[in-house]
Amino acid sequence: MQCLFIAILALGTSQTSDKPQTAQKADAKAAQGQSAQPATLHLMAAEKEDRLRHMLPRVDDADLQAVLNDPRLILYTEREIPKAYQIWDGGLQGIHSPSYNISANGSEPFGNGNREFPWATPAGTHRTKGVEAFRFIWLPRDENDKPKPVVWFSKRLPGDSNTGYAWTFPVGAVVGEVLSMTGPDGYAYTFEVRTRTREYGYWDVNVYRPFPSAADLARKVKELRPNWEEEPKLAKAISHLEESVAMKPEHLKDSQPGKKTFDQWMGVDTLPDFDDPKLVSELLSGTTFRSMTGEVWRTASNGWKVYAPSTEAKFQIVPAKYDAGFVQVDRTSCMRCHDSVAQPVSLFNGGRDWYGHIRGSDGIFSFHPFDPSCISGNGYGSGARMRTDFEKAGVIAKYDPAKHTDAVYQSLDKNRAVPASMK
Repeated sequence: MQCLFIAILALGTSQTSDKPQTAQKADAKAAQGQSAQPATLHLMAAEKEDRLRHMLPRVDDADLQAVLNDPRLILYTEREIPKAYQIWDGGLQGIHSPSYNISANGSEPFGNGNREFPWATPAGTHRTKGVEAFRFIWLPRDENDKPKPVVWFSKRLPGDSNTGYAWTFPVGAVVGEVLSMTGPDGYAYTFEVRTRTREYGYWDVNVYRPFPSAADLARKVKELRPNWEEEPKLAKAISHLEESVAMKPEHLKDSQPGKKTFDQWMGVDTLPDFDDPKLVSELLSGTTFRSMTGEVWRTASNGWKVYAPSTEAKFQIVPAKYDAGFVQVDRTSCMRCHDSVAQPVSLFNGGRDWYGHIRGSDGIFSFHPFDPSCISGNGYGSGARMRTDFEKAGVIAKYDPAKHTDAVYQSLDKNRAVPASMK
């Protein structure tokens, strides 16, 4: 995922939004012929970053569009911020890569929970092939136009005997995930953008897609292919999109016996093959993405709902075997999985020979402040070191109660009794 939403609480006790205003100031300077402030941190080669920026679609949310246009937006893939989870108990203490199985039990396939459903891949993509994801972070600015950093602090994580680490995003931070698939022409096509905006006490969530409903897709196909009735596969597809259907409900759940993270019944709408790759290319690249908040892809004649389509086609507006239709776009639905960050895997299955915690902190899986050099790929921990490039750019900072007020760094951590415990 996702899973961006723009209603930001400002520094102090004010509850007005400063994020869109900051991004819009950069746009205003550029419009006046002045140089907008460049991005404060580049994690990849310019060519790669430029390619990813061109994959950001147009969106119907002016605030989010300003954020996506901001040159200070920080882009990253798993190459720049590798997956990592913590262990601070037993003989393997440190920061570990999920790709290495630290279990000595031959029957244990992974050794940690970060490589299986629902934590291994962006929601809905666990059965797909060829889907790629990159992420971005936008940090709000202070009165000196410097980023309000993600603050890290020492903390004993649940189930550990020694102290580990946690971190909190500032109110107003935006974290996003961009999903794309490769078309038959070899180009990557973005089909979904998921966003999370840090509010006071929670993350607001949103998902942006080119077609929020089946009816929206049908209208656009007719617009782009006025002779659709003369093409049998398109005529069949339009009929599927417009006529009432009875969807057979399906059940998607994880296999953990201790605590279920995801367990959902939902209808499934399988889009037929348009047999027109150029049309699909036009649909994905020529459409402004719209918010899915409060939207339903379609409701079946038998009452079942689905929130995104799936398909078996090789190239459609979503990848084959896409399961995001099981996830309604709202905070409650999305937090089922995001609430599991930093939780010990023993909570979900205490009988397996697996170790450590689900990666992430403060409700976000993909980001961490650790230097990649301290992420163990062989099972032997080497302590924890914070990224100096993040520190120099003001992206992260050690928690200081004199600087980082609770109004901006209110924690989602239910185990943190008072802000002063962030030391």
